[in-house]
Amino acid sequence: MDQIDQGNVPITGNFEISLPAPDGASLRITGYVYAGEDVASLNARMDLCREAVRRQQRKLEVPAVEKTVEAMQSQVQTFKAAYKDVLEKKARQLKLTSQELTALENYPKQIAHMEKEIEKGRATIERAMAKD
Repeated sequence: MDQIDQGNVPITGNFEISLPAPDGASLRITGYVYAGEDVASLNARMDLCREAVRRQQRKLEVPAVEKTVEAMQSQVQTFKAAYKDVLEKKARQLKLTSQELTALENYPKQIAHMEKEIEKGRATIERAMAKD
């Protein structure tokens, strides 16, 4: 990529690259298109800018994903405790309410689903941290 003497070349346009960030925020970077700049130079600068914004996006996502993973872990523990209570009631051959019967069927599915989501979150965090 040839360097452009940006102080002596007219600007003929601009570009903006925006990506979403957690909590409704966004990341944005802008650059200029210089008179006489070839497409390869412009593409190289835009690629560089896009990668910089993507890196920042990954870094901002990590705390948000960590927070979500922690909440899901807490919820899994709550589900497991509730499931254990229903199983103990069933083992004592006590009459289960219709809600408890439904819970008896649903808790294992909910727990498995949440554990998969936790693993996805951890994988997302790991990928983001590895791409530094």
